[in-house]
This record gives sequence, C-alpha cells and structure tokens, in this order.
Amino acid sequence: MTKKMEKKYIPLANYFEVALQQEITLSFSELENIMGQALPNAAYLNKSWWKKTKPPLSHYLSWTSAGYHVIDVRLGTSITFSCTQPKTTVNTLSKNEENPSAYIIRGIEASDARSFILLQEEIFQQTDFMYNVQNEVDLTVQQLRKNLTYWKQLKNRTILLCVLNGIFAGYAVVHGYKQTKAKHVASVRLAVKEEYQQKGIGSALMKAVEGWSKQRDISRLELSVMEHNNVALHLFTKIGFKQEGIRQNAIKLNDTYINEYNLSKIL
Repeated sequence: MTKKMEKKYIPLANYFEVALQQEITLSFSELENIMGQALPNAAYLNKSWWKKTKPPLSHYLSWTSAGYHVIDVRLGTSITFSCTQPKTTVNTLSKNEENPSAYIIRGIEASDARSFILLQEEIFQQTDFMYNVQNEVDLTVQQLRKNLTYWKQLKNRTILLCVLNGIFAGYAVVHGYKQTKAKHVASVRLAVKEEYQQKGIGSALMKAVEGWSKQRDISRLELSVMEHNNVALHLFTKIGFKQEGIRQNAIKLNDTYINEYNLSKIL
C-alpha cells in the first residue's frame, strides 16, 4: 500500500509498521524528523487533513496501513494515534515496557542538515571515543547541504540516521572513495547517543550500512577504533569485522597516547 503514497511519507509508514505502542503522540517536529521532510501547510492548518481516510491524497496510508488512526489533533503541536490490533516487530527498544520505543533508519535529507550537526556536536560532548571534540568541526548547514548534493552525484557516500520516536538517536557516515580502483571501498563512522547505547541501535545502523553498500557495489568496509573502546570493538567483531593493523600512538587524549585499531569487513 505504501506504493500509493507520496515518497516523502514512506519513512512515516515504516515507523508505524514497526511501532508497538497502542497509543502514540508525536509532535509536529518529531513527525518531520521521521519523514525527513516538512509537513504540508494543510497539516498545520486543517484537522481534516489528519482525519482524511479517502483518496485522492493518500498520506493517511502511512499510519492506517499499519492499523493506526488519529484520535487527537492539536494543530501545530502534536498528533495522537491509536492502534487496537496486537503487533510484533523487531525495530523496537524495551519490548517489555508498557510503551516500547520504535525506531527507523533512513538516509539523510537536506532538511536534516541542522539537526545532524546538532546531533554530532551532542555526541562529541558525550564521549572521548570520537575523533573530534565539541565545536571543532567547522560545518555549516549550507556546507552540509552542498556536500549532500555532491554525494548524490557520487552515489557512494551518505549518512544514515536512526530516528527513535521522532528523536535522532545515532548515525553512520559512509564515505566511499572517488578513485576508480577504490570505488568498491568505503570508510564508516558510527555514533550513537549515550542514552541509546547497547540497545541494538549500533548493530541496526551497521546492518543498514551493509545493505546500502551492497546496493552500490561497495564490497569492502573500513573503520578505525581507539584501543580502549571495548564496546565498539565488541560490536564490530561480533558483526564480522577483522582487525588488520595497529596505528601506534595515533591518538593523544588527556596527554596520553593511545593506539588505534584498523578493522575491515568484506561484504
């Protein structure tokens, strides 16, 4: 049924497909984060847009096809959806809780530029395992949007975002090479917000990275990990990455030199 709706609503349909909550309230900004697109003006101005269940417009299929219907509309603020049929899925966190969280993973859109920069800076502040510190990356919204346009031309670079109930929880940057002899290779940078770590999001992002890469004939993935980042090393080893070498004293952290491990996986 999702084939009948506009492309921009497909991520929203994917979210409701994996959601387990009987009742979900999402703010307008959270809905737009899930979609990676702005809602139309009619969604902000007319309650009937949300209550609609008949053609010609088919945006409502993004929730009705998963068994949800709208029960409350607060224009410009939030929408509440309800589902009465039991559901089972895999893209969830805390399944044993009364209101388990659901997430989707999608490619970055130009409208995500500002949110991605803020997410990246927040993660830089949370951990020493990233290679930049807060406010060190001089990246503007305009520059990132320009990069994204260029990446679409190359077709082997992207950023995959994990959106958890409308909140950006983590990301994976896939950076393919331009050189003809190395177009089958891409480097990967993975980051998950501290409060969502060790909940399966990192593994899900890497699975999405592998799927995206295979579709673009990328057969080798490379990444680097600081030697004391045991959580990351465990994750990458578990999903099939092999250590290839050690860069001694590659990182200086708090006046201490730290080795860096190089890992790779053949797809």
